[in-house]
Amino acid sequence: MTEAKLTRAAVIDTGIALADEAGLDALSMRRIAERLGVGAMSLYRHIPNKDALLADMTDEVARRHSYPEPEPEWTWRDRVRIAADIDWELYQQHPWVLFTFAVPRYNFGPHSLLCLAWLVEGFGELTTDPREATRMSLAVWSYIAGIAVQQVSASLLAERDTDPDHPSGLSALLRGTPLWPTPPGLAALEGAGTGDLLEPAGMLRTGLDAMCDGFAAQH
Repeated sequence: MTEAKLTRAAVIDTGIALADEAGLDALSMRRIAERLGVGAMSLYRHIPNKDALLADMTDEVARRHSYPEPEPEWTWRDRVRIAADIDWELYQQHPWVLFTFAVPRYNFGPHSLLCLAWLVEGFGELTTDPREATRMSLAVWSYIAGIAVQQVSASLLAERDTDPDHPSGLSALLRGTPLWPTPPGLAALEGAGTGDLLEPAGMLRTGLDAMCDGFAAQH
């Protein structure tokens, strides 16, 4: 690409591709410029600094994974389920977004706000208070992100000098081969098998169902 044809969108797209491939630690304006075949200084005509780039990358990912136009028959629980499915896929494709969404100067760009509004509108079935609907929406998002962190962290650590097959203390206990003396409160679980207890997608569904039941009970 020549500098004359360089665009802001190309810089953002390349930044996303680099972060997807190697994480945020590998992201730099110099590497983006090398991939685009232009001088590093030319990027600053389109993106003022790395902070602005991360904000733009985060919002572009939110745009690519926007929530669908709601169907008339959808309930607020349907919206929670659909949001969870979309966000789960987003975090698998772009794990670094878990970290940028957590930083105020990067999160809640225009497309993220549209997604938040979509959830808030759904919770309008439960409450007429937009602040309460927003609190519920943010709680849902936080829970989805929290479960996704477990999945993403495992994949990120697998790329480092770690043993991905080494069992956790809980999984070893459930398999009947505890690494340490079993606490009395967990004695009934020793050797019971992991089943889907430690499966992130299962935890996501179970937790969101319980959260939604709680929201419904409160209203």
